[in-house]
Amino acid sequence: MTRDWTSLNARVTASGLDAALLGALRGRWGYSAGGPLQRELQIAQGPVPAVPHLSPTPVAVADQTLSVWADGDALWLGEKLHLEVRERGATITVTPDASEAAWTLAFVEAHRAGGWLPLHASVLAHAGRAVAITGVSGAGKSTAALRLAGTGLQVLAEDHAWVSPERCTVGFDTHLRAYEDSVRRFAPHLLPQAVGHDVHGKLLLPLTRPGGQAVLSALLAFGLPAHPTAAERVRALWEATGVPLTMTGRQRSAAGVTALLPHLPVLGTAREDALELTRTHLNIASD
Repeated sequence: MTRDWTSLNARVTASGLDAALLGALRGRWGYSAGGPLQRELQIAQGPVPAVPHLSPTPVAVADQTLSVWADGDALWLGEKLHLEVRERGATITVTPDASEAAWTLAFVEAHRAGGWLPLHASVLAHAGRAVAITGVSGAGKSTAALRLAGTGLQVLAEDHAWVSPERCTVGFDTHLRAYEDSVRRFAPHLLPQAVGHDVHGKLLLPLTRPGGQAVLSALLAFGLPAHPTAAERVRALWEATGVPLTMTGRQRSAAGVTALLPHLPVLGTAREDALELTRTHLNIASD
């Protein structure tokens, strides 16, 4: 059976996959950027080509480390999933027991090759504008998002969003995760909405509009100087988008960063300043 759905600006055609897996993939990646579909991502279950005679690279994905073999526009993600980028899309060949980490990297690299940049940041929105807050794990992105949600701002993403060279930003998260004491302190009205806990004991707070879109107005980076140099701005944006693995992904990511920088303020911030800076760039007056 073949099922078609949309992920960003790509039509996804999947055949031979288990219905539960299809549902999980669509729930995780099935958010449209709107507008015409420009690419096609074809997924099929079948034998994966033998890995090349190259040394694998260990790649960390969430709590997993995956061995990756890269050869131009072809990737072997573990030994269970093969991705090949082509002119107007990508093909994935997969065995039934491919890991979640392999699927994540496959979709990330397929969309990178289409010109989208993954954005590892909390994204807050108001009236069609968005601000992304980025930093290393534990820097305070989620807490900042929770505090801003407590003031009524829309959370587009906790840590997983996409941005186009034209600054169109699409959130791909379904929940905001926070410890109960933080929710009680910063956004107690959200407590009744919690739908359980994640593996780390954080409350799962459903986002009101998964797949929501806005125009990115600023990127705030924890640990960056308040007024960064041009080189520091470039490095902060690359750190927020991660390292591309395919040849086309590297080319399109470099072009995307180059297109964004002249129009996207990239600023340093501290935890306490992030809230006010976010409101300023969303054109929200201070109380």
